[in-house]
This record gives sequence, C-alpha cells and structure tokens, in this order.
Amino acid sequence: MMRSYLYVPADEEQRLGKAASRGADAIIADLEDSVAPSRKGVATDNTARWLAGESGALVAERWVRVNHGEPGLADIAAVFGRGLTGICLPKVSSGAEVRRASELLDALEQRSGVPAQTTLLMPLIESATGLQALSDIAGAPRVQKLQIGELDLAADLGLEPGEDEAELAPLRSSVVVASVASGLLPPVGAVSPEFRDLDLLATSTRRLQRAGFLGRVAIHPAQLDVIHRCFAASPDEVAAARALVERYDTAMADGSGVILGEDGRMVDEAVVRRSRRIIGLAITTERGESQ
Repeated sequence: MMRSYLYVPADEEQRLGKAASRGADAIIADLEDSVAPSRKGVATDNTARWLAGESGALVAERWVRVNHGEPGLADIAAVFGRGLTGICLPKVSSGAEVRRASELLDALEQRSGVPAQTTLLMPLIESATGLQALSDIAGAPRVQKLQIGELDLAADLGLEPGEDEAELAPLRSSVVVASVASGLLPPVGAVSPEFRDLDLLATSTRRLQRAGFLGRVAIHPAQLDVIHRCFAASPDEVAAARALVERYDTAMADGSGVILGEDGRMVDEAVVRRSRRIIGLAITTERGESQ
C-alpha cells in the first residue's frame, strides 16, 4: 500500500534520476502540467530511459502522468515498458477515455510480451464532468484506484476553499464512495502546494485520512515525511490489527463466521478489512525504513 507519490517534472532528467532516493513510496514522472509545451518531447524521452534503467529500484511503483486526450495516448505508446507500474490519466471525464487507454495497453502488452492486464490506470478526477461520471470511470478496466485533483476541480466548480477545506469535503466523499462501490483501493489524496508550513500540510493530510483516502501525492520531498506520519498507524495499533486478523483467519479456517473483539463486540469482515489495511501500511513503512 502506497502512502506517498512524488510528482517529478519529467523534462528535468537529473531530478527524475534522483527521485527514487527522496523517500517516496512511488514516483510519478510528469509529462503534463509541470512540463512546458516546448519540452514535451524531452520529457517523454527522459521518462522512457528512466523506466528502462535501474534508477527506480528504490521505489515499489513507477507511474507516468501523461497528457490529456490524444497526446496522452501517444505518450503511453512512447514510454510503455516493463519498468512501468501504471499511467495516471489527467482530467478524465468519462469511462470511455479510460477504456481507450486500456485497449491501447492491451495491444502494447501483447506486442512486448508484458503479462496481460498488469499495467494499471489511475484516473484523476479534476472536473464536474469527471465527478458526474465517477461510477463509469471507477468501473473501467485496469483502474486500481482514483486520484482527486483538487486544484483543477475547485477552479472548475468556482470554489474557494478555506483553511478548513470544508468546501472540498463533499467532493472527497464522492470519490471515496465511488471507489468503495467499485471495489477499488482507497483513493489517493490531491497535491498540496504547501511545502513550507508543514503543520498546515499535516492538518490537511489527516483530514484526507479520516475521510477514507489512503496516501497523498507530493510535489516536494519536504512533504513526504509529513504524509508518511499521517498515514502511519502506531505500534500498538499494528500489533492489535495483526492479532485480530490472526484470530479471525483462524476462526474462518475452523468454520466460524465471527469472533469477538477485546471490547466484547462482534468482529466481522468489515472490521477486519480496516485491520488488514493497517498491516499493509505497516509493511510499507517497514520497507521504507529499511532502504
């Protein structure tokens, strides 16, 4: 389970090469907003070399955010390879857009010998039309999780979020609900431009965690430790989660459908899912600390 994704402008080859050492769980090479039109070709070439090399060995996942529409399909064809975890699709407004990208990946995987359906898609919800099409987008092939793009989304809706981000709460909830309803992993929280006031970043990130998000995208390495702390469970929580899952799995193997927790309340699969998520995050944290 990924806690952090670090966006890196792909036209900056040196930054892209060093990105894996910054401490993020995953890297997103950005071909879109952070790259000037005159530098798009350079960014694409850099990304293809980065994916083909060993520079990403310290991160579990390597993603690429492509451009929107037809240029994005060309980007996918240009960077596709075995080092690629998945594609971030920006400004998605319909499931049809995701299906087109998936069909292209079908052909690329078959042509290159990459196992079928292993390259993932992460649509970014950044517009009112994207919100309206959430169920169609979330149910499209290869979608493992959604990402919310709050800066573009707020601009599209004419919102001016205050410090408490209350205006964003219903938008976030709709993305979480769509993710759960479609059986996806929890969605990824949006970028924050705040990398100097880390207390403010922490407050915002904890809101995302409480709202049902898992992980957040960073635009600066200084944000990573804060994001990791906000999505980390305490040692006591991890120990309790492991004990509960062990008891539950043993009960299931013995033919019992439920167990009682330490507080005497019935424990069912819904409770166990949260414990499994805590364990998954603990494994991610341990892996990150060992690198």
